[in-house]
Amino acid sequence: MSLITDVLAINGLKRAWPADGGIAVELVDRRGHIRAGLVTPSGVAMSLYACDPVLGQIPVGQGELVVHRHARRGVVIADRFVTKHVRKGGERIARKTIVAGRAYRSWGLAVADVTQWTSTSVTYTRLPGRSLGDLGDEGLPGWKALTQAWQAMRDYVLEAHSGAHEARILARWAGQASAFETVPDNPLLTQAVLDVSARLADDTDASRVLSHADLHDGQLLWDGDTLGVIDLDGVRMADPALDLMNLRAHAELHHLRGFLSAHTLDTIIGLLDDVASSMPTTSARIDAYLRSARLRLIFVHSFRPGARSWLQHWTHHALSSSTLTP
Repeated sequence: MSLITDVLAINGLKRAWPADGGIAVELVDRRGHIRAGLVTPSGVAMSLYACDPVLGQIPVGQGELVVHRHARRGVVIADRFVTKHVRKGGERIARKTIVAGRAYRSWGLAVADVTQWTSTSVTYTRLPGRSLGDLGDEGLPGWKALTQAWQAMRDYVLEAHSGAHEARILARWAGQASAFETVPDNPLLTQAVLDVSARLADDTDASRVLSHADLHDGQLLWDGDTLGVIDLDGVRMADPALDLMNLRAHAELHHLRGFLSAHTLDTIIGLLDDVASSMPTTSARIDAYLRSARLRLIFVHSFRPGARSWLQHWTHHALSSSTLTP
């Protein structure tokens, strides 16, 4: 029996990720508390609420622990503030967030202010609104606000994220899914990863712009008037297609899962395509990044509960040469 079978049998399982020596899990216990743990061949080791073997005791106070990834991070939300607890690098996270925040504010987007940081934590002001992912069709005005505000910003000294970097991320996820047997053996899938990786790596003349590098509908908050963007600590200089096609792949997946109507998906694709056509990239790179994002989502969600009902359909879509048919 594979380890993922043990993981998916855990009561209250919310999310899971590959980790050193096993699979990290996040669950909701009987009291409604988020708890983290690690599943290994030796068994399941769950931490107490707001406790972690690396992060230590996570201060919750009057807030609520909403994310806890074993030995990696915890996120506490209070009425006015959000605090991210990490293993290390709190100052780096704060500084990158401040730099990226200036850029996204120039777009007209709302960005949380960094109020304080230590080597292992960063505290931000809390932005209003709900994520575009949660809003579904009701979030379409937020998508329009995003694409109307989109700019290609080149004059930043930040770490570069090349096509080769993206190919390595895809290969790592594919390797982890294979190692933990979360996806069945599929020669077509293996070949697709190899083909897309080769296309991504062929970007010696690519233009790079300021990019979120993990931009999806869960990172965008809409309050009916203003769009906010969160989790800016991974900002890089990358091909414009990276963020745009990651957004599109997530929107396609939300449609497949029934969270977006066909009409809304078509509108979102049209909005993103219009932006992409004005960016310093090529149709070949746009296609490569879109295919890469679709493939990566197979492997990411293969560790998640509930994905078994739709993962095969999504895999078929990701391997097809056409766009998702509404």
